[in-house]
This record gives sequence, C-alpha cells and structure tokens, in this order.
Amino acid sequence: MGIYRYICKKVDSIHARIKIPKIITDRSELFRLNCTKAHRKRWGDSWFRAGVIVVNDQNEFLLVEELRARINGVWHDVEDMWNIPSGSCEEDEQFIDAAVREAQEELGRGVKLKGICAIKHGKHNDDPCLLIVFVAELTGEVFDFDHKEIKSQRYFSESAICKLDAQKKLRSRELVLQAVGNYKAGLVVPLTILNEYNLPM
Repeated sequence: MGIYRYICKKVDSIHARIKIPKIITDRSELFRLNCTKAHRKRWGDSWFRAGVIVVNDQNEFLLVEELRARINGVWHDVEDMWNIPSGSCEEDEQFIDAAVREAQEELGRGVKLKGICAIKHGKHNDDPCLLIVFVAELTGEVFDFDHKEIKSQRYFSESAICKLDAQKKLRSRELVLQAVGNYKAGLVVPLTILNEYNLPM
C-alpha cells in the first residue's frame, strides 16, 4: 500500500471515531427542555425559585433569620443572616404554589398572594435562576416552620433593612433591596400577568 493511501485510511478511521456535535438550528428547542430530575442533577435545584414579601400595617417587612446558607456550592452554618422567605420550585410545581409552600415552611404561616414586585433572572449559587417575588399577606393558618433552616422571623423597617445591608447581614441583598424598593415605589403588578394564575384549577 502506498504512503498516500495509508494516510488516507488512517484519517478516515479517525473521522469515524469523532462524534460530531448536534447543531441546533431552531433556538426554541433550547427552551423546551423540562426541569427534570436529570436537569436538577446537572444544573442544581435552583433554576426556578419563588419568594414572598410580607408587609405589616407599619410598612415593615417580614424577614427570616437563616441558620444555613449555600456559599460557592457548599452549605455553611450562619448567624444573624436575614432574607425574604424563598426557595426552589419542586418538580412540576408552579411558582404560585412554591411561594405559598415556602411561606409555610419558613414563616410557619399561611399567605394570600396579592401581586408580584420583583423578578430575578441570572445566577443563584452559580446555577441558572429565575425567581419571582410575590407580595403576600398573612392568613390565620399556622404551621410548624422548618427549625433546621430558619431560626426566627422578624419585621424590619426599610431603614433597618438598609442597616442590615451595611452590616453584610442580608443573604440575598440585591433581591431583598429590589423587592423592598419596588414595593415602596408601588411597582407591584397583578397576579394575572402570570399565566399559571389563569390556569383552570
């Protein structure tokens, strides 16, 4: 066999072993991926998240004192660290249902959702994230909150929240400040803007 044919044969055998990546010509395919268990294993559990902001008659905001926080993908015990009640949507869970559940788990109270005051789209613990913050009011329902994750709940004025921020005691500072600022400015949109609110029950 000549050297030319020998080289061509070797090149052909190499090409046969190379996996050519799939080229996605329709970008909409990227957005039809389901949030499955496999997806969560790869990307983390925080792609879709929901939170609530509760305001009392004195225009104070209800925050939770967290016992644990994930920093750079690792869980750490924390002290005097405050946040709005929030967390990941469970598999196939709507944003609205997740917000109510997180309030029950972290506040130990039932809530009635009134509107939306903030949307975060970006990163959470280096995972893709879409988080919706709902404005809520407390109902008479009482639950046993998650004592492994939450130490206490307390109302703070806007100035007290800014003081927490200056002391680096806000866990999700940008989100908390955005939600509080939007609420104070009257930037609250009705729940009907969210398609799942209009789904038949």
